[in-house]
Amino acid sequence: MATFLTRCLIRLGMLLFVLTVCLGGRAYAQAPCPDTGSAGSFPAKCTKEIRILNNTSGPIYVVLQGSLENQAALNCDNGGDVWLQAALGNSSNCYVVKHNYHVYINPTTGIPKGQVASISVPWWSKRTSGADDLYVDWWRAARVFIFDDKQALNDSYALEAKNPQVQFAAGSPVVSCNQDAKIGKFCLPSELQIYQVTEEIGTQTPYQLNEYTFADVSAVVKDPQTGKYSGGKVIGLNQGYNVSNVDQVYLPLAIEPVRDPPNIGYMGTTISVTAFRKNLAAFAGTDAKGTNPTNWPIYNNPAAKNGALTYPKAGIRVPSMETVLNFYSTPYYFGGSLAPQKIPQIVPAAPPTLLKSVLTQWATCTKSGATNCAISGKVNWTPFYQSINQAFLASYATYLGNVAQNVCTSPAYLKQQAGSDPPVPANPYIFLRYIYGYVPFNAGCPAALLPSLDLPTVNSGSRVPVAYQQLEYNYSIPPTLPMTKWFNPYTQFIHGPVEEGGLGANAYAFSIDDHSSYLNNDGGNLPGGLIFAIGGSTNLPNTTQVPLPVPAANYNFGFGLSLGPAAPGGAAWAKYGVCSDVANVAFPLSDAAPPAIGVDPAITNFPCTITLQDTKNRNYQVTVKRAGTPPALIWPNFVSTPQKPVDTTVVSCAPTIENVVAQAQWCAFINETGQPTSAGPPAVPPVYSLSARGPLP
Repeated sequence: MATFLTRCLIRLGMLLFVLTVCLGGRAYAQAPCPDTGSAGSFPAKCTKEIRILNNTSGPIYVVLQGSLENQAALNCDNGGDVWLQAALGNSSNCYVVKHNYHVYINPTTGIPKGQVASISVPWWSKRTSGADDLYVDWWRAARVFIFDDKQALNDSYALEAKNPQVQFAAGSPVVSCNQDAKIGKFCLPSELQIYQVTEEIGTQTPYQLNEYTFADVSAVVKDPQTGKYSGGKVIGLNQGYNVSNVDQVYLPLAIEPVRDPPNIGYMGTTISVTAFRKNLAAFAGTDAKGTNPTNWPIYNNPAAKNGALTYPKAGIRVPSMETVLNFYSTPYYFGGSLAPQKIPQIVPAAPPTLLKSVLTQWATCTKSGATNCAISGKVNWTPFYQSINQAFLASYATYLGNVAQNVCTSPAYLKQQAGSDPPVPANPYIFLRYIYGYVPFNAGCPAALLPSLDLPTVNSGSRVPVAYQQLEYNYSIPPTLPMTKWFNPYTQFIHGPVEEGGLGANAYAFSIDDHSSYLNNDGGNLPGGLIFAIGGSTNLPNTTQVPLPVPAANYNFGFGLSLGPAAPGGAAWAKYGVCSDVANVAFPLSDAAPPAIGVDPAITNFPCTITLQDTKNRNYQVTVKRAGTPPALIWPNFVSTPQKPVDTTVVSCAPTIENVVAQAQWCAFINETGQPTSAGPPAVPPVYSLSARGPLP
């Protein structure tokens, strides 16, 4: 299933827990979207809009997917769709959905350049018959495929169109075209077609993928002692969405919510297709024809026997790091042909330049005594590499133990390298494939779970995912590393500035890239929905990119600066800069108190000045003089008092030249807490924090 939706279960589960708490545990007392037998009485809140803006130079083709669902459901030991149970208010029916469903929007005409298509998407549609798949769920684990090459669309459509379309029961809500001239009327009702999927869209097919959900439903839990089920409640009708480049990147895509007023900007990128593909070609190091990459692999677009390209109008398509490693672990081809899906089809000794640097850096930095993993010794990345390496070695060892006990049979690509100690896979790429996907070795067998952020103490391994995410962004953490020492050049390419050759996208570049790549919000005035803009910002209601979230404060490993809210009618917080004399990063929401700004001493040089700016362009600064790296104490024990609000050996807040009086007034309210974890039991989480008042009146 979709990479984002399957790899983020833990995060989504935490999100839904937080939403439940924030809403006071509120859940819908009655089924929000019941089957009344009449489309006319279907609640308006149960239909959302998908709006497609074609800002490319030619037609595009769009396919919506309702996804198969046979996971945990209430009172269903063999699985089902708990979202349908919640929507319809019936937990005695499992509502198994065994197939995917494709909705083709204008598969013949396409959406013309410069035009807008609007589609109404109900939570569910009811088929005319069937024990399984009686209802199709359009809101859970939904996908959007976007093509700019007709032959790419026909990889699936030409085959599926030979079958009868799905027939829906009288009175059932259905996916349909909106013909609102104010929005866009280029979804053609005569061409909208819905099929039960018989031909999945192939991995070789050039398309841009996106995934979304249109509701929040709490997870299902079965009590092992009583056998009773709980959960499965509708928490809200928010839309959760991301721009997914976690597998590949093909077209410039921006997404924002249908919202009135349009006060939330877009995720992704709004650069033109021309600029986008220019940067794709430069990153991959292709020739003028967009082939023969020397820096990074690309998807193959082979010529058929007649010399014509398989996809004549397709551009460059670039795979992610994980996808590259997956291909080189187990190469796959176009159908029965000998044409590989990625080029160059390399031997292990001769990878493209950027990939070779990654492999060399990994081999160097995971060795004991490594010294080539830092710049000027200021930030030593060796412990980051080695802690991640140890976590995955442990996962693989657990996996091999289960194989040895005949719990399962290992596939050939996971066979152990003979004589390796500690054991590693024989395939030179497969170990890194699991690391860059951040998944345990569990192909057909259970394996040790990887460390996660919810582990409670410094020594429990919970540092590993922190180190992993920091390594993914090590290109941006001072002191500046040369490209040959980047952990993942693809991450830099997705997020890096356009003028420096990147795509400038807040999009998923790797599997746990949640920090910059996921949003969940309502539609303002329901029902809401999502707007997808391809190739530019024209017709986007809000043309501002959503700022990145504030760096999270993880008190096991660092400290945080908490900021007070704006006074009624006063200035709000606008920007910040960490270890900077300039506030140049926008807060996501300037009309509220932002979350604590986190600082990790392991990747920070001290003294470190945090600069803040309010909406009246007034600057504030506080400097942290020193901080230890756990397991050492971050700060000495300290509890703020009116007489001594901060430890002056740790924190200073001197007035700035530009506004001496105002800065002094603000500094008077800085407070510090330095409180390490107690030995317990029970252990008390550490608190290393600074707190400050809001902007001055």
